[in-house]
Amino acid sequence: MAKKIRIFLIILVLSVIFLSIYLLLPDRQITIVVNQGATFFSVANQLKENHLIVSKRLFMKIVRLTNSSNKLKAGIYTFSYKGTMVTILKDLTTGSKNNIKVTVPEGNNIKQTAQIISKTIEIDKEKFIKISTVRNLEGYLMPETYFVVPGVSEEQIIDMMYNEFNKKITPAMLLRAKEMNMDFKDIVILASIIEKEAVKPNEKSIISAVFHNRLKKKIRLQSCATVLYAMGINKEKLTIKDTKFKSPYNTYLHFGLPPGPICSPGVGSINAALYPSDVRSLFFVSKGNGEHLFADDLEEHNRNKQEVSKRQVNI
Repeated sequence: MAKKIRIFLIILVLSVIFLSIYLLLPDRQITIVVNQGATFFSVANQLKENHLIVSKRLFMKIVRLTNSSNKLKAGIYTFSYKGTMVTILKDLTTGSKNNIKVTVPEGNNIKQTAQIISKTIEIDKEKFIKISTVRNLEGYLMPETYFVVPGVSEEQIIDMMYNEFNKKITPAMLLRAKEMNMDFKDIVILASIIEKEAVKPNEKSIISAVFHNRLKKKIRLQSCATVLYAMGINKEKLTIKDTKFKSPYNTYLHFGLPPGPICSPGVGSINAALYPSDVRSLFFVSKGNGEHLFADDLEEHNRNKQEVSKRQVNI
């Protein structure tokens, strides 16, 4: 009995000593990013890699025991090395208090994206544009809702958006592009044009088919969106003079796809580029309400344009 007491006392003393040393050690903090759509499993990997938890398996057991699997909140978190798995889990399910929500919609180019972000957080717009342009990231800054901490740098935001793009691009998407005999960069270019031309989500795959059909028949795409990108302006209708604007991005003048994306497309437009509708349409004209009329030949297209003109006159 006396021996057991001595062992207990020794363990108690050693525990007190180790606890005292632990409390006296300088604390360190690690920041991790939890993006929209992340899972606790992927977050557990980050936590373990940064030595914030001792066991991924144990952490996941705590997640399951507390019914927290569907309660993960996206955000940027700063954790202490002295924090417990329970406190870390609590933070991850209640959400970071220091995050700023930034939503970047689909269809914006680098300059527009910089403008949108600058309305919410303080960034150097010109620096954001320069870094993104130098890295050739037009089209690759994934539209999404992000959570950032005050003082985040331009490069950190760019990395976050580019990493999100890479997460959204699945092996199945890459395989599909290969089956179509298209480089994935060309899929992104085409998706960016679809993003700008389509208003209604249900028309994206049809508009995609129009462009795919024109590419196969070696007909110029004649996308107004590419001309507007080349000119750096935004307007409802192009003039004849506009269509002659000299730029490799002007698909009225040049055959095939432009040299790069004209905006950052969302996943819906990327999928539309990968899976066009099975139609023979070669033309489309806007009805003025977000919808389009599609045509298989020039004669039908001209009738559609006349119909649209009549509607606009009668309004």
